[in-house]
Amino acid sequence: MADRALFRRMIAFALLCAATLCTAAPAENALTTLKADPIPVVAKPATKATGLDAPSYIDPVYGTRVFKATDASDLAGATHVRHNYSRRQAFNADNSRYLGAASNGYWVLYDAGTFGVLPRSGEGGALRGPAGDAEPIWHPTDPRILFYNQGLVWYAKDVETDRDTLMADFRGRLPWPGATQVWTKSEGTSSADGRYWAFMATSYSEAAKANTIHGLVTYDREEDRIVGTLDASAFGGAFPDHISISPSGRWAVPSWAFNKALGTRAYPLDFSSSRQLHVMSEHSDLAFGPGGEDLYVFTDYEAGAIRAMDIATGRAFDLLPLYPRSGAGYAAHLSGQAFDRPGWVVISTYADSADYGRVVPDATLEPMHRKVMLLELKPGGRKLSVAHTRAAANFGGYFGEPQATISRDGSRLLFATNFDDGGPPSSFMVLVPAGVYR
Repeated sequence: MADRALFRRMIAFALLCAATLCTAAPAENALTTLKADPIPVVAKPATKATGLDAPSYIDPVYGTRVFKATDASDLAGATHVRHNYSRRQAFNADNSRYLGAASNGYWVLYDAGTFGVLPRSGEGGALRGPAGDAEPIWHPTDPRILFYNQGLVWYAKDVETDRDTLMADFRGRLPWPGATQVWTKSEGTSSADGRYWAFMATSYSEAAKANTIHGLVTYDREEDRIVGTLDASAFGGAFPDHISISPSGRWAVPSWAFNKALGTRAYPLDFSSSRQLHVMSEHSDLAFGPGGEDLYVFTDYEAGAIRAMDIATGRAFDLLPLYPRSGAGYAAHLSGQAFDRPGWVVISTYADSADYGRVVPDATLEPMHRKVMLLELKPGGRKLSVAHTRAAANFGGYFGEPQATISRDGSRLLFATNFDDGGPPSSFMVLVPAGVYR
């Protein structure tokens, strides 16, 4: 009888695996070392996951549990809802909530255990207040608090009550009376402890249809104090692509696109000097190295590698080749947001090609193609495959890019995909096996 019961359980497990396309139980303490793996077809989940015990599918190559976390139907009037960006933290401090950006400009709050929308008092159940590029940034330790920007004022929102208090008010405090907004321009965040911030002070002329940069600002949230300012004349009035601050809070890091004289630079908070980190403004993020050092991790297409650079010393090392063979290349986003898990970065790739861009996608699968990866931030560090993105030539344009972002503790990440059907994307959550970081 015991043998029959065991046999029935084995049959049940086999049927479950067939239903979820798994080939083995999910690995609990390991991920596969990066290599070129086939990408089996997986049916696109029609509905969202409903709990952490029921993945939408199990990656058939890597055994990781993948959950559909957002859907266009989550907010009326939206054509898609997905996480914001690789450099932006989607999960709150205790991973109980995550944030989705809707195509119609509103921000949606989710329960990270059930993947359900948590309706709030804004339009259609969205959060009240933040709209468009309001730069919502989670508090580093308080899971209820979300910071966001409106012009010269930053607010702290209690996401459970949907009520706002003041974080910082820059009205009348800047050396540029014409400035109307203090922000990071979409890609910045605070220091890992939430204390220090770097902003640009800008304005927009509706008549001229032009943006003006007035200067750069560093700010101490704990003391409500402007630490330093740098007038735009110091960098020729060139409008930066974005600005952020290093995880330690030691460096303000603005970057300028298509301006090799400026490129990406690191300034101390008083702007007394600068170090050029790169001559371009490429996809990148700021991360803690394994010893707590501030690293700038970036795609260096001139050097042909994804690289990490110690901001304090300028020493750099390569992580992955960007051109795996002659004429072949791909695009990548980086997320160094696992501040509580120093020494790791997430890489997500898309738009691979061969024959110098004439063949899309690349017919030869390289180890880094269409994949979410975890890379250890040290020379010769581990390179681990997490999941395939299941999108190639029809990934859906900008919002279909995977742009994977990782939680502060490294336990989960989100990436976007439309399963290569040319339609709108959703975000999918992956649980990172517990033993990866040992």
